[in-house]
Amino acid sequence: MEIRQASDKFTSEGNTLSGYAIVYNSDSNVIHERGRTFIEQIQRGAFDESIKNNDIKLFYQHDKNMPLARTGNGTLQIRSDEKGVWFSAEIPPTTLGNDIKILLQRGILTGAMSFGFAPEDEKWVNRERKNVVRGKLYELSVVVDPAYNATHSKLRSVEQEINNKRINLIHRKLNYRDWETDRKS
Repeated sequence: MEIRQASDKFTSEGNTLSGYAIVYNSDSNVIHERGRTFIEQIQRGAFDESIKNNDIKLFYQHDKNMPLARTGNGTLQIRSDEKGVWFSAEIPPTTLGNDIKILLQRGILTGAMSFGFAPEDEKWVNRERKNVVRGKLYELSVVVDPAYNATHSKLRSVEQEINNKRINLIHRKLNYRDWETDRKS
């Protein structure tokens, strides 16, 4: 299994961790693996079959002893779209889950994400650059140091998002009423 990491800034609140764990066609940092040094890109749709058919897990630091969520029981949702592989996971109220939330809120963890996979189809562009066309995705991880800088995650509160949408809807209705009143005057 090969491991790749990514990061970006995020906001920290709530219990749901979500974002893009993989951004298609973005360069990795320099990877040193099996005596080679190269830059890698994940091609659009490279993990679509895995996402449909595999029980993908969310770990901390790629450690199978530190699970946070999984697709098999519905605590992790993953989808592939034009941008990349998006995920959403409810952080469990465990010691590990609480520690990760605190580390994210304090900025000790930055929201950097990583992924573990086995390549099934790779195209070497030259000696220093390869594209992963198809692979088997096994896991996503919250990590300290990423290999890909283009992806991101953030901690959010579902309840707060619902309340914000309600407030925005009320504002739009009020603005519409004001517009209607002004128009009739």
